[in-house]
Amino acid sequence: MEKKLTPELKLFKEEFDFLHKKIGELEWEIATIFYGRKAVSRSEIETLEDRLENYRDNIGLLGEKIRDEVVTANKYK
Repeated sequence: MEKKLTPELKLFKEEFDFLHKKIGELEWEIATIFYGRKAVSRSEIETLEDRLENYRDNIGLLGEKIRDEVVTANKYK
């Protein structure tokens, strides 16, 4: 059963899906970084980890916005 979302929640869902996908891609890249390579620079790993942390922070902030929007949407239902 699919829920009917407000326009704001639809936008948040798209952004959430995008961030979730990016987090998964970076997790995979970090997990397989040594595959087929003899060496990897520490700065390369740190760059990927920094990007991953940034996406995680953003998805956390988005979660707060989504919860606020749900409360607002429920008030006017």
